[in-house]
Amino acid sequence: MNQGPVFSVLIPTFGRADALAMVLQAWECQQPGDVAFEVVIVDDGSPDATRELLGSLRPQRFDLRRLVQENAGPAAARNRGLRAARGEIVLFTGDDIEPASDLLEQHLRGHCEAADSDVAILGLTRWPHDASVTATMRHIDGVGAQQFSYHWLEDGSDYDFRHFYTSNISVHRSLLDREPTGFSEDFPAAAFEDAEYAYRLAGHGLRIRYRASAVAFHHHPYNTRSFFERQRRCGRMAALLWEKQPALAKWLSIRDFEAIRLRAASLPADRRAVVDRFARDLELWEGHAFALAGFYDSLDPSPRAQDDLLHTLFRFAFLKGLGEGLLEPHQARSTAAAAFLALMPPAAKAYRVGLESQGLPCPAEDAEKLIGLIW
Repeated sequence: MNQGPVFSVLIPTFGRADALAMVLQAWECQQPGDVAFEVVIVDDGSPDATRELLGSLRPQRFDLRRLVQENAGPAAARNRGLRAARGEIVLFTGDDIEPASDLLEQHLRGHCEAADSDVAILGLTRWPHDASVTATMRHIDGVGAQQFSYHWLEDGSDYDFRHFYTSNISVHRSLLDREPTGFSEDFPAAAFEDAEYAYRLAGHGLRIRYRASAVAFHHHPYNTRSFFERQRRCGRMAALLWEKQPALAKWLSIRDFEAIRLRAASLPADRRAVVDRFARDLELWEGHAFALAGFYDSLDPSPRAQDDLLHTLFRFAFLKGLGEGLLEPHQARSTAAAAFLALMPPAAKAYRVGLESQGLPCPAEDAEKLIGLIW
């Protein structure tokens, strides 16, 4: 009979000592007090004061397990934590995720109601109540769904492996043990390593059930530029995911990417020369797109047209990263330039029209420069 805790809360961390201190304080406040749990922290070679913080803590509500490794990425850190975890249920979360006071109770109720060890419980990860939420942040967790798809999920419904969000999801250890290799450590960054693991678990029966009452708060603000870089990194990791799991191509924009790459390769020589010259100044043109997309970032509510522009910009970022993961540098840069020319000028034009329909001014210089790129 298992005499260990009900839950192992597994948190990989890297260089976020301040956020981690806040998160661990919140875990001290879990109610009711009879749900036994441990918190397993894996310090992935943090360069800040994380090790000192963990050494100084003496929590009362939970057992704290402290593990340290050389920097190897979140997949390796989670695997290290899984090997040490003793709970019947593993709750995956993050070092910037603050749990609501009843988070574990809600996850436990979800598992009791499911009465099936193949069902994982996905909780709601949302921005903190007191956060300054930008238009970018509303978009990526709203209609854009580039970070999380909660906007489109129905409470109590089941979803596939793509919704294995390691910010707030709990899984029976008996199911995890059917994939003893755990997360693939080939992924060096936090993107798609969770979906790839969940895809393999789905072969053993994994189903993901959404429970909106299991709430946690994500302390990670984004602006247009910082989320662009996040999506670019996701694109690079998507290339690795496609290599490891070719059957997932239909979910990774591979067809769109190949269409752009082939179109760029088939251009007449004079047009290819234009694209190559443009590629040398691509970051400059991206700056105009950031300025345009971020102009109303602090406005609440943001203009209706902003979602379409942000969606296109972040789609381009993903395709750019995908090319960096699949192609040699010169070809990747040319393909990214072709993608920008295909996507961003029409989006800028539609954005200007949308703003005008709402009687709002459009950043003229950046808009005109981008619209002028339409061939």
